[in-house]
Amino acid sequence: MGVFWIGATMEASDSSQLFEYIADSRGRFLTAFRELGWEEVTKNREATYNSMHGIFIHILEVEDSYLHYHIPGVPWPHDERDPVVFDTFEKMEAYDQAVATNAKEFFAGLTAEGLGREAFIPDWGEETSVEHVLLHTFLDEMAHLGELVCLMWQIDVEPPFRSIVRLRKNRRYGSP
Repeated sequence: MGVFWIGATMEASDSSQLFEYIADSRGRFLTAFRELGWEEVTKNREATYNSMHGIFIHILEVEDSYLHYHIPGVPWPHDERDPVVFDTFEKMEAYDQAVATNAKEFFAGLTAEGLGREAFIPDWGEETSVEHVLLHTFLDEMAHLGELVCLMWQIDVEPPFRSIVRLRKNRRYGSP
């Protein structure tokens, strides 16, 4: 429908695959977090949202707010939530699963026309295409996953990051 930022036309299935990749990545980080332990994951590392835990909750809220509230035109019922609401790995995992399930439902109903539709984004104070909101959301989540990678490197832990190219070659996300 619209013009994807690198000049190619984005299809609804493209955006779905990008978000499947993000959901898979989040699951791998949750597994790594359990191995690190609660104290290590919640330790203030002076990062954007202080801890790995805070960054992870922010990633979930970004996807949740844009895909499930702002694009459909439903008011986001929360301000920026304090990550301490998610005070166990089980609560983090439950929120992650809810966001992933809602994303699958969102993308199952997304059409080419839907990508071109305008959505009002309160944080931006303007309308923009759903395609641009999805691209922004994906890039924001990737940036914060990169931040988690760096924080893990700083404590000499191999992060669970996997390239989308490698995953696609394994036919996990559509055809190569």
